[in-house]
Amino acid sequence: MPASDAQLLIFVVFAILIVVILFASKRTEKQQKHADEQRPQKISTGEEWIESLRSVKVKYVLDGDTVIVSGFWQEIRIRLDSIDCPEDGQDWGNTAKYGLIKLIGERRVRIEEFGLDHYGRTLATIYIQNDDDSKWINVNERMVTLGHAWVMRMYYDHLPQARKDQLNRLERWARSKKVGLWKTPNPIPPWKWRREE
Repeated sequence: MPASDAQLLIFVVFAILIVVILFASKRTEKQQKHADEQRPQKISTGEEWIESLRSVKVKYVLDGDTVIVSGFWQEIRIRLDSIDCPEDGQDWGNTAKYGLIKLIGERRVRIEEFGLDHYGRTLATIYIQNDDDSKWINVNERMVTLGHAWVMRMYYDHLPQARKDQLNRLERWARSKKVGLWKTPNPIPPWKWRREE
């Protein structure tokens, strides 16, 4: 076969391969879009949908509302959504951190993601299964119940009303019973403490 025919054959084979790859990638995009449309929407009641959330392992608890998790060969920095815990150096900061370690430290959890904050952290509600009865625990709500966190009302409008009401009820209960940080003389919300620092 002359050199020019061989070059032409290689060119044609190469062109066919490119067309096949482009066609396959377009088909995959369409299949993914169809799969996304068919995926059932999350609901805010019941526990069945929690099983469909991404499962990750808690690697490090940085403070009461920030953790690093690993899943799918990557580490993700998670900021617990809609709550704010005392900072390191602030009264109750270490206690809130150890409270979160006790709840989820080095365990597998499910995360309900709500996008990124302005620091690039993934905003999420974390769920963990109770060892006793296998029911799912909303960790963000539990941190409020234990008196380790304030509800961040300025950043929770994306939640369904029932979940906002639940967070507010839990904070009112913790305050009224003087649970956790609420038993300290003058608890300062972390956002005010950060401004003053």
